[in-house]
Amino acid sequence: MDHVLDLLEQALDPATAEFSARLDRLPADARGLRMREGLRSVRNLAAGARRQRMLTLALSDTAAAISSLREGDNALREIVTRTRAIVGTDMAYISLNDPGRGETRITETDGVWTQAYRDIRMPFNTGVLGRVARADGPIQVSDYLAAMSVEHLEHIDAAVAKEGVKAILGAPMRIGGDIIGALLVADRWSHEFSQDQIFAVEALANQAAVALDNLERLAELTDSMTRLETANRDKQSSIGRLERLAAADEELFAALSSAEGLPGLAARLSSILGRQTRLLNLTVRIDAGDVGGERLHAARALIPASRHTNAPVTGTLEDGTAVVVMASVIEGETLGGVLVEGELSADDDSILRRAALVLGTFISHSNASRRERERQRAELLATLISPPSDGLRRHTATAAAAYGVEDGSPFRVALVDGAPRSLVDFEESLEANLGEQLLRAHFNDRLYLAAPERVFGWMADFLGRRGARQWGGVRMAHSETLDSLAAIGAEFALAERILTASRSLPQAGNVVGWRSLGTIGIFLANADSQVTQSALRSSLGPLLDYDAAHGTQLCDTALCYLDEGRNIARTAAALVVHQNTVRQRLERIDSLLGSDWNAGRRALDHHVLLVVARLLAGTPARR
Repeated sequence: MDHVLDLLEQALDPATAEFSARLDRLPADARGLRMREGLRSVRNLAAGARRQRMLTLALSDTAAAISSLREGDNALREIVTRTRAIVGTDMAYISLNDPGRGETRITETDGVWTQAYRDIRMPFNTGVLGRVARADGPIQVSDYLAAMSVEHLEHIDAAVAKEGVKAILGAPMRIGGDIIGALLVADRWSHEFSQDQIFAVEALANQAAVALDNLERLAELTDSMTRLETANRDKQSSIGRLERLAAADEELFAALSSAEGLPGLAARLSSILGRQTRLLNLTVRIDAGDVGGERLHAARALIPASRHTNAPVTGTLEDGTAVVVMASVIEGETLGGVLVEGELSADDDSILRRAALVLGTFISHSNASRRERERQRAELLATLISPPSDGLRRHTATAAAAYGVEDGSPFRVALVDGAPRSLVDFEESLEANLGEQLLRAHFNDRLYLAAPERVFGWMADFLGRRGARQWGGVRMAHSETLDSLAAIGAEFALAERILTASRSLPQAGNVVGWRSLGTIGIFLANADSQVTQSALRSSLGPLLDYDAAHGTQLCDTALCYLDEGRNIARTAAALVVHQNTVRQRLERIDSLLGSDWNAGRRALDHHVLLVVARLLAGTPARR
C-alpha cells in the first residue's frame, strides 16, 4: 500500500524523474496493467491541471496588464506580445474590421518579419483572417498555402509565402455581439494547434475585445470630460469677459457722469485696458485732453478709415508705436476717436467700441453744453456793452463777477480780430489754457473779451510771444485797467477804433492799446469829446463835406499823399490811379483847405486829423 501511495505522489509531482521507471517495475498482470494505466491518467490530469492553472494565471496577468493601459496602441502591442508568449508561437497579430470597406486589416504584430505581411488587408470571408473576422468561433489551418478550406487571394498568398507562414489559428474579438476584429497566431511550420492553444487564443481574444471596448469607453468618457472642461472654461471665460465688460461699462459711465472731462475718461480707459489710451476730439483743433497732438497726427488720419469700416483699425505713430484707433460717430457725424497703444484682444476690442460710443456721447454733450454757455456769455457781454437805460440788474453784475469782472476790481476789455480760422485757434488755445472761466463772445466776426487784470496779462503775453504772423494775423486791442462795469460799452467802442487804427500801423504789434498808438491813440481815446469833433470840423470840414456831397475820395487822397511823403508818383501807385488824377485832386484840395494845407505845422495837424477821421468813419485804408 505504501508503494502505491508513493507512486501516486510521484504522479502528481512534475519534477519526479523516477516515475516512469517505477511504473515499469509494476507487475505485468491485469491488476498491474490497470494500476499503471490509472497512474498515467492521474499524471496526465495533473499536468493538464497545471497547464490550465498556468494559463489562467497568465491570462489573469495579461488582463491586469492590459487594463492598466490608457492608450489603444499600447494595449494592442501588449496583447500581441503576451499572446505570442503564452501560446508559444512564432508570431501573433491583431486585425480590426472596417465594415465600410468590407475588409479587416492587421493593425499590430509581434514576431512578423515582412512589411508586406504587416500591411495585409483581407476582404471578409477570404483567407483565415477574413473568415475569422466574420466567424462565430476559432479557425485554424495547419498549412495555409495548401489549405483548400479557405479562399485564396494571389497577393495575400505571396505575402504569406514571403513571411514563411504555415499554421495559422485565429479567434474573433466580439463587443456586444458585434465582431470588431480578430486575434491570430501563426507558426512557420505545419501542425495542428492544441486545445490549450485554442483556449488561450479564444480567451485572449475575448480579453482584447473587452480591453478595446473599455479603452473606447474611456476615450469617450475622456472626450466627454474634455468637452465638459472646455465648455466650463469657456463659460468661466465668458463670465470673466462679461464681468470685465460690465466693470468697463461702469467705469465709462462713471466718467461720463463725472466732471473729470476727457483726461479723466482717458485715465479710466488706460486703467481698464492696462495700456496707454488717448482720446481725440475732432470738433476742436486744440484740446486739453489731446496730449501730444503733434505725435498723434498720424493717428488722426486713421479715424476716417475706422468710420468707413465701423471697426477698429491698426496703424503706426510717427515714432513707430503700434496703435489701434476706433472712430466715435454720433448720428452720422465723426466727433473723435479712441487710440490705444499695442494690439488688442477680442475683449479689448469690445471695450474699445464701447469707449468710442461713450466718447462720442461725451463730446456731443460737451459741445451742446459749450454752445449753451457760449449763448449765456454772449447775452451777458451784450448786456454789459449796451446796458438797460435804468442801469445793470443785480443778477447781471453777479454773473459778471463769476468771471472775475466786477466793480471795484481791476479788469480789462479786449477786442480780437483776425482770419476766421486763426480766431478759432486763438479762442481754443485760450479755453485749453484757461478753461471756461473767461468772459468772451463773438460779435460781428470779432472776439470780445472781458478778463481780470491778471488773466489779461497772461493773454497779452501769450499772444505777444508768437507775434501776429505766427497767429495768422490775430490782433488784440485792449482798454486801460478798469474798475467799473459801466465803462465797458465805451471801452469796447474805443477798442474798435484802436483795432482799426492798428491795421494801418504795422509797427503797432498784435497787442495794442491807445497808449501804444502815440498821438493817434490820444485822439482815439478822446474821439467822442467835443474838442476832437470840433477840431475835425474846423480843419477838415470843407473836405469832408465835399466828399459827402460828390462821392469823391479827397480825404483818402490827402492822407495817402501825406503818408507817401508828398510824392505824387508813389501816391498814384498806392491809390492805383494816374498821376494826373492825383494832381487834379490835389488842386481841388488846395482850393478847399488852402495851398499851405500840406506844409509845416498845418501838414502835421491835417495828417493826424485825417487818420482820426478815417478811423472814426470806420473806412479801411485805401492802399
